[in-house]
Amino acid sequence: MESKAVAEILLEIQKFWPELYFHSISVANLALRMAVDLDVEAVHYKEILVGALLHDAGKTKIKREILQKPGPLTSTEWKEIKRHPRYGAEWLENRGCNSEVAAIIRYHHERWNGEGYAGLKRHQIPFFAMIVAIADALDAMTAPRPYRQAVEFSRALAEIHMQAGLQFDASVLSRLSQKDTYRPETYSHPCAIEKQIQVEKNWLQRLIDVYSDLSHPVVIAQSHWVDKLVAASYQLSADPRGDSAVQV
Repeated sequence: MESKAVAEILLEIQKFWPELYFHSISVANLALRMAVDLDVEAVHYKEILVGALLHDAGKTKIKREILQKPGPLTSTEWKEIKRHPRYGAEWLENRGCNSEVAAIIRYHHERWNGEGYAGLKRHQIPFFAMIVAIADALDAMTAPRPYRQAVEFSRALAEIHMQAGLQFDASVLSRLSQKDTYRPETYSHPCAIEKQIQVEKNWLQRLIDVYSDLSHPVVIAQSHWVDKLVAASYQLSADPRGDSAVQV
């Protein structure tokens, strides 16, 4: 899929709902980072990046009042929400995306136990879609919503690891947890989080070197993430016992 088409769709997402745009670029940054840490071959990075950037494109076909409803959804509204992966995949296929990108978009809400939107389970779920699903869940939990505050990153990671074998592939989470970036305790202690800040700055520089553009969506997303991590570090330093909520 041509970069121009991707940029045009991202612009449509941004105009439709700015918060959805920032969620999309954050998920793309996380998914690309996970792909690298999972030793995915570099030839697949663009597919993962495009699939993650546009994973929620189908939500632009749903009324904003449904997407932003603070209370419980009706059964009809919930059915409409669950159609957004199909809406997005069909839209992108019509714009020329390949089957791998379409699969990420279509199946990013599948669960390892088969209780996802389309009912795929275990290894029926495309591997890249599973990566985006983990990134999607992580960003969704750590961002504020109309009905709740952002969840602390350490708690969000702990909850994701608790879903091993249920919502997510346990082997993927096990491989990720070999790195401090995906361990809850990294974001609970001042020394550990200071070390992680440097890791994140290195990743930011790597993105800048690759894309040579400070305005590239994933560069923006990682810049915001570093800022949030620095703020979290200040909070932890002020309250090393962890008595105050650290939201990253």
